[in-house]
Amino acid sequence: MSYQLVLQVRGNSLVDFDVMMNLEKELSIELNDIAEVDGHDMGCSEINIFILTTNPTVVFEASKPILDRFRLLNDVKAGYRLLSDDVYTTIWPDDSTDEFLVA
Repeated sequence: MSYQLVLQVRGNSLVDFDVMMNLEKELSIELNDIAEVDGHDMGCSEINIFILTTNPTVVFEASKPILDRFRLLNDVKAGYRLLSDDVYTTIWPDDSTDEFLVA
């Protein structure tokens, strides 16, 4: 797996943490054949879920229905990087020109 995909959601309450843990579990189950959910971190008012993959755009597309089920698709940012690089490419929202940063 040569890429890291990051799903980033604002929030830091215990409720948000519980939702993220359930989301991480669902992603791990449903993306099992195409990616490896590599954990999460929480800080600076955001929660990040890290996913290792060979094709971040395909994995993000496969993640959309799961994010939608959790009612997070409109609140999530997604970006990816080569594991050998620190520069992220933003892939969601589609029209975003913001730099993708992981705090």
